[in-house]
Amino acid sequence: MTQLHHYHKIHPRLRGTRLLKHDVSAFPDGSLSPAQVLLAYGLTQNLYKGIPSIKIGIGSLGGGVVQADIDAMVAAWGMAAPILDIRTVGGAVNDPVSDQDSNGENMLDIAMVAYTWWHLTGTPANIVFVIGPNASGGMKLVTDEIISAGCLSASWSWGSAALGWDPGERALLSASFAAGVAAGCTFCAAAGDNSIDDGLKTASTDVPCSDINVLAVGGTKLVLNTDGTILVESAWGDGAPGDEGGGGGFDPSTPVPAWQSGVVPANSPGRGVPDVSANADPQSGYQVPSNGAWGVIGGTSASSPLIATVIGVAKSAYGQQQGLLSPLVYANRTAACRDIVKGSNGDDAAPGWDPATGCGSPNGEAFITALVGSLPRVAVAP
Repeated sequence: MTQLHHYHKIHPRLRGTRLLKHDVSAFPDGSLSPAQVLLAYGLTQNLYKGIPSIKIGIGSLGGGVVQADIDAMVAAWGMAAPILDIRTVGGAVNDPVSDQDSNGENMLDIAMVAYTWWHLTGTPANIVFVIGPNASGGMKLVTDEIISAGCLSASWSWGSAALGWDPGERALLSASFAAGVAAGCTFCAAAGDNSIDDGLKTASTDVPCSDINVLAVGGTKLVLNTDGTILVESAWGDGAPGDEGGGGGFDPSTPVPAWQSGVVPANSPGRGVPDVSANADPQSGYQVPSNGAWGVIGGTSASSPLIATVIGVAKSAYGQQQGLLSPLVYANRTAACRDIVKGSNGDDAAPGWDPATGCGSPNGEAFITALVGSLPRVAVAP
């Protein structure tokens, strides 16, 4: 009998000194707050103030939620505390004691969603956080629960190399993502943190990001000027496959979707990832609390929930009900995205789409408006 795939990796990367309190002067040089990253991308505070609340889903396969870390984040960043609906499926439990590595992943996801939503809207994020077993079928159970909860945008920061998946298990998960799209939920997923071979010795994309119904989010390194504007943004990676860097490449088991035709190279063996990218290099990583202390965390585990939340804001502000927004991203990529042409994750960043950073990073409000076509802004109370 075929052995089913049963283990998924988290995609955060740690950097620097652990601090017992939030002290900006003590963080490593080059590390950034979520506010600095959002402002650098042209996503100014209260840009969509007062828009209707929507549910944003986060998938997890281990650990739990440390309330003290959330309290520390809220106090340090002066933000509204998120509304957090914690659910468990498949026999999993909210266990913040025995798996503290996963706690760090969970807190990074919560922090990116909570702060990004609050920054753009001025209101608390409404987060549905679902924990399932890190075993065969666990990711599908969590995905189904996120859909059942009525989330309109969601993020997965867990995954593993496509080459290690049982085709039957992957097909079942893919059916869940298709059902989510039909229900109007847009799923994002981290592209991975081991460059173009996803931790193997041969090229492989990560699942679930390479699913046709998922928006794959890769990683960049962001260096800012003293005024907060972007000095340079490059692909995250040291140029070698298998080392630390944003995931990317082609999935031969998934045909090139119509919306990538004419964008990815003509001889591509399958769906290309990532679709878009955002800051993920731990050298320009995020100052976040976890397990009772502050540190700097990067990885595509940070870029995926950031993009998922920006998408959630777009859906709320314009009443966008489509689940699959990838075609709109590609159709409007030159306006929506900042093309990244420097750096390498084993594939070099170049003009246009590439397996290092996809279409690029968010280009301010143009990224949001690209997702909604001609839909009008939703009226908000004064």
